[in-house]
Amino acid sequence: MEEEKGLNLNIKVLVVDDLKERRDELKLILNSVTANIYEADNGAAAVVAAEEFKPDIIFMDIKMPSMDGITACKKIMEKNPVPVIFLTAGAGDIKDYDDYMDELKASGAFSYIMKPARKSEVLAQAIIAIENFKKFQDIRKENENLKHYIEDRKLIGKAKNILIKNEGISEKDAHNRLQKLSMNSGRPIGEIAKAIILTDS
Repeated sequence: MEEEKGLNLNIKVLVVDDLKERRDELKLILNSVTANIYEADNGAAAVVAAEEFKPDIIFMDIKMPSMDGITACKKIMEKNPVPVIFLTAGAGDIKDYDDYMDELKASGAFSYIMKPARKSEVLAQAIIAIENFKKFQDIRKENENLKHYIEDRKLIGKAKNILIKNEGISEKDAHNRLQKLSMNSGRPIGEIAKAIILTDS
C-alpha cells in the first residue's frame, strides 16, 4: 500500500507460531516496517524469548505444542509485560465461543486477529497496541506512585505523632526532625518514619 512506504516503526517484534509458513507470512508483513523480528515455535520458547529479547509487541498463535499461547501469555505478563496480539481461528472452529473469548481476555492479551492475518490489520493493531500499552503502563506507574505517596504521608503522620508524644515537641519541629534525619542518612523520609514507628512499637 502506498501509505505504508517509508513507514518505520523501529520496534522489536516476537512472532510465535508452531508453523513456519505462518511465521514467514507475518514476517513478510512486518518486514515492511521493522527489521527487528524474532521467532519462537511454541509457547514455552516464547516465554524465554520474551525475557531475552524484550520485544515491544508479540504476535502469538494459540494452539501450539509444548505450551499453548494463552498459558504463555499469562506467564509473559507476570514476568515481562508486553502487548500480546493473538492469532486465532474463526469462530466456526470453536465449540464454546463465549468461554473461549473470556479465556483470551483473562490471559492479559491486548487483542486478537482472525487468521489469515491481513497486512493492514496487523500493522494497525501493532501501532494501536503499542501506543495504548504505553499509556496503560504510564497510568499504572502514576497510580503506584500515588499509592506510595499516600502510604508515606500516613507513615509520616504517625511518626510525627510519636515524636510529639515522646519528646513534647511541636508538629513543625517533629516534621523538621524527620526531614533532617532523612537528609543526614540519605534515606527517604518515608523509611525514616517507618523506622520510628517500628522502634516505638
